[in-house]
Amino acid sequence: MIYDEETLYLAQLCENLSRKICDSLIFQQYENTRTKMSQDDTAIAMKANFQKEKEIYEDLSRFGEYVPGIKEQRKALYQKKRQLDLCKTVADFRQAETQLQELLDGVCQQVAQSFSEDVKVNYGNPFFATTKSDCGGNCHAS
Repeated sequence: MIYDEETLYLAQLCENLSRKICDSLIFQQYENTRTKMSQDDTAIAMKANFQKEKEIYEDLSRFGEYVPGIKEQRKALYQKKRQLDLCKTVADFRQAETQLQELLDGVCQQVAQSFSEDVKVNYGNPFFATTKSDCGGNCHAS
């Protein structure tokens, strides 16, 4: 790639945007909740327990759905996941993470649409998508 004045200017704009996002309240909340979660002994223990159950389940699932004990292990895995999800520091972190992701998705969408309304941007979790598509859901467009 050849760097000219325009390329350097665009790189500077990207750095400025990145700095502004890092200075935003949403990013600060994300960093605070991430720090709290990483220092919470309960959350760390729950995550380790979940990872252990997940590894056991993955080992069993290699042999198919009818291996003895797979249903019990799946239930134990879901219980550990639920415990982890209900931990306040983990829940707060995930909420902050979702808010940051929504901010980043919005920035990407704005940049793309500044070029054309027809530009498709793949972003976010489609499970939580709130926008509607004109094609009735058959085009896989955002």
